[in-house]
Amino acid sequence: MHCIKKCLLSMVALGLLSTPNLANAHLMVADHGTLNFVDNNVFIVLSIPMSAFKGVDENKDGKVSIEEFNAHKKQISKRVKKNVYLADHQYKFTIDGLLLNPEASHKHKNTNIDQITITGRYSMPTKLTKVNFNVKLFSNDKHKQRYQITATNKKQKLTHQFDLTPTSPLSKVF
Repeated sequence: MHCIKKCLLSMVALGLLSTPNLANAHLMVADHGTLNFVDNNVFIVLSIPMSAFKGVDENKDGKVSIEEFNAHKKQISKRVKKNVYLADHQYKFTIDGLLLNPEASHKHKNTNIDQITITGRYSMPTKLTKVNFNVKLFSNDKHKQRYQITATNKKQKLTHQFDLTPTSPLSKVF
């Protein structure tokens, strides 16, 4: 029970960090993610390239501003919920409490959004460990078409690292 409270407090803290303004510090390395299994919940943190979201760059300048991000936030949330999920042989589990954290690249010293770090939780009816993690949001940029995922279940002492790509967009977690 203590671990669940700790995870929930972490989620609240991340929620407080999520503002309409651009994040100054990265919550997750670009194109990386974690899945933390805690009892019937799986907590996710995943950094997705902004270029994976089509139609957000309204002025077609190749960059997404915070204003464009905010104008399309609902559309982005819907795409994430539809395309980033866990599934077993019967059910598809979607993210609860989704938070979107826009982040700018430090390399270019600008305020354009380079990545979106998502956080949230999947709730499952039982302590499932045999699930697939699926991501169907990929950039057209070949250098941004690989997610490196680390899944952990500390209680069962399980860790699994895997990559997802457009040709292999899902993986068994454990």
